[in-house]
Amino acid sequence: MSEADNKSMKRYEEEHIILEVKNLYKQFPLQSKVKAIPKSVKAVCDVSFYIKENETFSLVGESGCGKSTTGRTVLRLTEPTSGEIYYKGKDFLKLSNKELRKERQNLQMVFQDPYTSLNPKMTVGEIIEEPLLIHNLCNSKLERIQKVMDMMEKVGLRKDQYYRYPHEFSGGQRQRIGLAKALILDPKVIVCDEPVSALDVSIQSQILNLLEEIKKKMNVSYLFISHNMSVVRYVSDRIAVMYLGHIVEEAPTEELFLHPLHPYTQALLSAVPEADPSVRKEKISLEGDIPSPIDPPSGCPFHTRCPKATSDCQYIDLKYTQITEEHKVACLLYDK
Repeated sequence: MSEADNKSMKRYEEEHIILEVKNLYKQFPLQSKVKAIPKSVKAVCDVSFYIKENETFSLVGESGCGKSTTGRTVLRLTEPTSGEIYYKGKDFLKLSNKELRKERQNLQMVFQDPYTSLNPKMTVGEIIEEPLLIHNLCNSKLERIQKVMDMMEKVGLRKDQYYRYPHEFSGGQRQRIGLAKALILDPKVIVCDEPVSALDVSIQSQILNLLEEIKKKMNVSYLFISHNMSVVRYVSDRIAVMYLGHIVEEAPTEELFLHPLHPYTQALLSAVPEADPSVRKEKISLEGDIPSPIDPPSGCPFHTRCPKATSDCQYIDLKYTQITEEHKVACLLYDK
């Protein structure tokens, strides 16, 4: 076992860090005969974070910032270009296909669109039962049916809905089906990729409350991906803000909302509507468009839109400044 593996195993045993990501990169190759066009899309750039047992860690940012790609790469649904991923102290990238297949029981995903992630030709019972068949976890058909019905009850579905098809359900019920399918294997980590963005507000609250209830009962850790700051504040223990493939700020939830440091974080929070009409806050408008990940700007990726940018920002690469033990920011304003 290498020194890095030993260190990660020690962090898992002492600090209960169940998932650790270090210097993760993901680039998608481009096919072009024009030499001036770059050869790849830089979707994820030097991303590092960790998730403790029974913790919700959120990635938040605008569409196209790389948060969903990060979630998929962490689960090896797409292979990383480089970097390290550790699950329970073990190097997740060194697992063979057989070992990876077995370990997938412990790391599951809930997708953004509850309808397209469900097979329309299968009944709800068959959809939820399928992971049990793939991993050969039950001794008989009767045992599988009983386990599926118990899980349906846990996520708020009725047992008599076992033989229905996905098109017969509402959006919120479909998301419950997707959640039941992920939970049936009793995973330890679930990547939730925008799990409530396609749902009505009232249904969103039901799903978020259900996720919190499951977290307490089943001791699950979440990597929660969203663009909605209000949602991540409700569900998260810690939050990382992403911009153009980079994490620009990371902090405990209330610390981030009360003391946002990065100009991009401040702009995101200024756009969150207040329930109290008497509360007035200054809205920060960002000029220009998000740069292309095919040809990102040099230095700080946010400097082309940042209202506080200096001439140094376009030349000096991102460097994190540790503000407190759990609060770090990648901005020259705090590099002293």
